[in-house]
Amino acid sequence: MILSKTVSFSLLTFLFSVSPALATDISPDPTRVPRPTRVQERLEIRQENQEERQEIREENREDRQELRITTAQERFQLRRENSVKIANNIVSKFEKRFVYLNKIKDRLQSKIDTLKTKRDMTEAQKKLNLYSTTQYTTDLNALKAKVATISTTDNPKKIVPELKEAIRLVQNDLKDLHQYLVDTLKVIVKSPKITPKPTL
Repeated sequence: MILSKTVSFSLLTFLFSVSPALATDISPDPTRVPRPTRVQERLEIRQENQEERQEIREENREDRQELRITTAQERFQLRRENSVKIANNIVSKFEKRFVYLNKIKDRLQSKIDTLKTKRDMTEAQKKLNLYSTTQYTTDLNALKAKVATISTTDNPKKIVPELKEAIRLVQNDLKDLHQYLVDTLKVIVKSPKITPKPTL
C-alpha cells in the first residue's frame, strides 16, 4: 500500500504541476470568427440562388419584350407569304385541271370525227361546241389579280372574302366545262347509227 500511496502522490503532483497550456479552454477566443452552422450556410446559398434566378427571369422578360416587337412583324410577313403561296397553289391546281379538261375535249373531238361516218354526231358536236373557255379565263385572271393584291395590302383579312368568291367562280366554271364534256360523252354513246339509204 505504501507503493500505491507514493504513486498516487506522484500522480497528483504531476497533474497539478502541468502547465496551463495543455489545459483546454472552453471559453471562445475573441480573435477567432465563429463558423456558421450548416443550416445557415444552406439558407445563404438558397438566398443567393433565388437572387440569381430572379436576375435571369428579368433578363428573359426583357429579351421576350424585344422579340415580341420583331416577331409580330415577322409573323405578319410570314403569314402574308404563306397566304400568297397557298393562293398560288390553288391557281396552279385550277390551271392543271383546265389542261386536263382540254385534253379530254380534244379526245372527244377526235372521237366525234372518227364516228361521223358511222353515227349521227350533230347533236354531240353541238354539245361540244358549248364548251367555251372565255368565262373561265376571265375569272382566272380576276383570281390572279386578287392573289397579287395579297402581298401589297396592309390587311389581308379584308381580301379573303373577295378571294373566296373568286375561287368559287373559277371552280364553278371548271364544273361547267366538265359537265359539258360529260353531256357530250353521253350523247356520243347514245347517238344513233347512220343507216345507209337504199338505192333504187
